[in-house]
Amino acid sequence: MSAESAAAVVAAPPGVTRPQVEALLGDVFKLMEYPAKLDFKDMPDGSLGVAVHFDAAGGELPGITPGKRSYLVDCVQFWLNKVVNRPNVPRRWVNLGVNAFPEPRQQQPQQQSGEHAGPNGSNGAKTPAAASPAAAAPGKKDAPKKDEKKHEEKKHERPKREAQADERTFKPAPDPRITAVAKSLAEKSAKHGRVYAVMALSGDQRALMLQAGDEVKGQKTKAEGEGHWRRLVFVPDKLTPISKKQVMPDYDDEGDEDE
Repeated sequence: MSAESAAAVVAAPPGVTRPQVEALLGDVFKLMEYPAKLDFKDMPDGSLGVAVHFDAAGGELPGITPGKRSYLVDCVQFWLNKVVNRPNVPRRWVNLGVNAFPEPRQQQPQQQSGEHAGPNGSNGAKTPAAASPAAAAPGKKDAPKKDEKKHEEKKHERPKREAQADERTFKPAPDPRITAVAKSLAEKSAKHGRVYAVMALSGDQRALMLQAGDEVKGQKTKAEGEGHWRRLVFVPDKLTPISKKQVMPDYDDEGDEDE
């Protein structure tokens, strides 16, 4: 290993260890009934890379598509980093990949100041002649700025979003397992007064769960969000407040980083 590559590898902080990450991932995938083998690697950007090899011998695993990005694994990665990177301990990002090690994270380029060095070594400040050519030519009037005004208006226009299709109109093939899960969550939402949400579903799966949830009284089933963040939500007609003993403490990690 050369001196440059050795300097690029950042030593793992004592707060995040491989056994800790391996134990947490092993437990969560075991509870999900997703058999997986884990490989670890120190990434050049200083993060801990984990290659998650899923055993799909028993059939296709929901939310896992070989050769494509898995948003289910992204959710597990988000949860894992919240658990291992606790307040007041050294922090290290854990990056997960499906059937291979993830690509190193690209560092965001540093924002430069508004003044840039010009070709002659100056700070880039424009001279009056360069800023306004018309000023150097007496007798000529400024050109109309209608085109510039239209350009600014178009620049600030928000892009139009395509309307999200209503999954209730879909006619997917029946799936008893998806229907049973939807009815169970809808009944729990109505009984306990809790809001439940499910992500990483296909359009057909959301359609089946919406149709099954509509049959349960005392709650409303709806789909919200766009793209891969679209989720299914079970909202009870009457919410039950959570006691303070059951509320987890709020760790403001992002606020600590900003400071």
